[in-house]
Amino acid sequence: MNQLRWTSGRSAVLVVMLCLGSLTGRAEAQDREEFQLWSALLGTAATTPETPGLSFWLDVHGRRAGNGTVVIVRPAVGASITPWLSVWAGYAWVPVFDDATSNRTDEHRIWQQVILAPKLPELGLSFQSRTRFEQRFGENGDDVGFRLRQFVRANWQPDESFPMGVAVWDEIFIGLNDTDWGAPKGFDQNRLFIGPFLKLSPWARLEAGYLYVVVNRDSGDLTAHTLAINLFWSFTPSAPPPAAE
Repeated sequence: MNQLRWTSGRSAVLVVMLCLGSLTGRAEAQDREEFQLWSALLGTAATTPETPGLSFWLDVHGRRAGNGTVVIVRPAVGASITPWLSVWAGYAWVPVFDDATSNRTDEHRIWQQVILAPKLPELGLSFQSRTRFEQRFGENGDDVGFRLRQFVRANWQPDESFPMGVAVWDEIFIGLNDTDWGAPKGFDQNRLFIGPFLKLSPWARLEAGYLYVVVNRDSGDLTAHTLAINLFWSFTPSAPPPAAE
């Protein structure tokens, strides 16, 4: 009988400990939901109107979140293979400024990408598919984080003479390995955007709208309701006039 009581008591203690451990785990992994503000300048410059040809890329971002600010500076060089196909390789510097500690943590990335950009002008539609492969380096560890990003976009402009339209895009991030500095393996995050755009000129476009961001972390998922404002510019030199006979 005493043995039975001791065994039952031990089982009860074990159940209580497991429950407390489960509650503690849930308390430590708390999901967050917040408003963020993102802005970006994204530009490309071609060296020739013909394809194939050499092109340059630069995008600069400022992202204000609830606990800090993220800046991204991302230059690249690429080649336009056809009017709808290009390949790129570049570098990204990503400093993160933490409000609580006033510290800055730097991440460095090397990246490569392929862009497909078909158009259906008779329907006022343009599409883009961008597949990017990143090699990420964190200053708090020695591992290299490998990440795959898939981006798809659709722009609709009712008429070429009408300067406004609507943009919808989505991008998913997949980590290919774990690192000793916190980059996760598996689903990392997803970003879904919808909003209007305004063509300021043949080479400049302003886009603003709602960006829904979901970030997966062991410490708790983050859902961000984001106002995103982006200015795009694209420079292509004009073709030389035909030679006079």
